[in-house]
Amino acid sequence: MASHLLKFLKQNIASYLLITATLLTSGLIINIVQVLLHVFVKPFNKRLFHHCMYYASWTWLSQAVFIIDIWSGSEIKIYCKKEDFKYIGKEHNFTLINHSYEIDWLVGWLMIEKFGGLGCTRGFIKNAIKYIPICGWFFGLAEHVFLLRSFDKDEKVIEKNISEYMTYPNSTWIVVTAEGTRFTKEKHETSIKFAKEKKIEPFKHHLIPRPKGFNTCIPILKKHNCPVVYNVQLAFDKDSDVKPTLGNLLMGKKVTAHIYIERIPMNDVEPTFEYLYDVYKSKDALQDSFHKYGNFYEGRGLKPEEGITMSPRIPVLINQIFWTIFELSFMAYCTIELILAGRFILLITITVSVTALLYVMLQNILRHSKVNKGSQYGKSR
Repeated sequence: MASHLLKFLKQNIASYLLITATLLTSGLIINIVQVLLHVFVKPFNKRLFHHCMYYASWTWLSQAVFIIDIWSGSEIKIYCKKEDFKYIGKEHNFTLINHSYEIDWLVGWLMIEKFGGLGCTRGFIKNAIKYIPICGWFFGLAEHVFLLRSFDKDEKVIEKNISEYMTYPNSTWIVVTAEGTRFTKEKHETSIKFAKEKKIEPFKHHLIPRPKGFNTCIPILKKHNCPVVYNVQLAFDKDSDVKPTLGNLLMGKKVTAHIYIERIPMNDVEPTFEYLYDVYKSKDALQDSFHKYGNFYEGRGLKPEEGITMSPRIPVLINQIFWTIFELSFMAYCTIELILAGRFILLITITVSVTALLYVMLQNILRHSKVNKGSQYGKSR
């Protein structure tokens, strides 16, 4: 009985709309909290500000993590050296992750949440996003880096923010995709053309990385004693019946993400294109091995190892239950108030309008998450 009810909920549009409404309502509340923290806490106690912002960030981002981790029941398997596993998430780090799938951003958040760092994750985001209500405001107030994709303008912004991140009391994940944009067939063709012009070997599964941001960040990170770079490679089984899309996750369909993490001491990292190119060459070998053999090892002549499966964390579920109850209570209160006031036409009008708006917003989110709806950046070099 319970399983049938759960299946019904996962296949019901009303559930998707409720999740969307909860994200938007909680996001607006968190925006207000973030503004208050900037005005009344940051000028007087930056350490307290960062602690509070950590939890403000976590409580919103973990609602997105809930969709993949608990709602869809998806899994992630972590592959790394055993001696490195104990350090992951307990240190400031600079993470290079591939950008190949519709939900790689969400899987990245899930991975970081498993290691307890979701509230202190920072990334480089295209500037246009900061104008999007709730979402853009959230990332701006949480001090993510907005880039104009003009290095002359972005360099000082990067330097300022990276230096600030290194003062955070919590272990900070600075997550970057050095390819600069999501992998698509068209962008890959442009990347191959660029590689041939520069007389370097093109990659099968990645775009040629753009070194300017990386070369700017590394000296700053070294100056502030950031200990490591994480080379993170994400892969899904290309023959799986369930494709890694946001739509499938919302319908409760399970996917399994495989994540390889190489922990590179910062002292071994060089701020040069040649070094970054070699890192992406290793990433390409990892991805090629996975596509051919279903693991990250055989294609590189190594013995396959079992991945570490990390279980869902209860705080994510508790957080989602809290915000869902808050949302339903708010909806029930407004409904009862209108019924008691005898304003039935207004109730119907609001209900229809809000439902239609949520549906349009949900479809817009799903549409823009698709690979073929990515930015134009990377279609020319």
